[in-house]
Amino acid sequence: MGFRVDWSSHMAQYFGQPVKGVALIAGPHRERGEFVISEKGVEGGGIYSIYKYLRGAYTLAVDLLPDLSADEIARRLSKMKPGESTANRLRKLGLDRTQTGLVMEFSRTEPFAHLKHLPIPLQGPRPLDEAISVAGGVAWDALTPDLELKALPNTFAAGEMLDWEAPTGGYLLTACWATGRWAGQAAARRLSQPA
Repeated sequence: MGFRVDWSSHMAQYFGQPVKGVALIAGPHRERGEFVISEKGVEGGGIYSIYKYLRGAYTLAVDLLPDLSADEIARRLSKMKPGESTANRLRKLGLDRTQTGLVMEFSRTEPFAHLKHLPIPLQGPRPLDEAISVAGGVAWDALTPDLELKALPNTFAAGEMLDWEAPTGGYLLTACWATGRWAGQAAARRLSQPA
């Protein structure tokens, strides 16, 4: 799912633009990836990989230069000409136009202080009807090892009926097929047992 961000009007020029080559941070969780800035907020593969943490107590931050240490960034900045503009310095560090836009949106007064951990304040998830996938389902402790419901014998659960979170696309389909096979084989064994 995507998350809402209350952008200033300055950000409209970046709507639809990807933010690539970054690391997304949610508390202790860190994932390399990319995301898209939209009129409504942020979305995309990098966001989807950490959304379960963002739904909880963690906030989103972005490491805009994940391949450089803070010390290396400071060293490079110290070698730049004193009169250079902030935008030019950010470009020389390796930030593209969209990444620079994020810095100016959320760290305008201290543009170099948050390059390794730029907080992006989220206003909650986008509506359910926009979600690619949802979390929740039958709790694992309500199932036997054969994916049979403990409370309803001879009823098996699989795929998105289960309480698990998975990335979308082929991974989600593969997991649905695998748990379907698992539950189906268990149900077939049950049917073949004498009554």
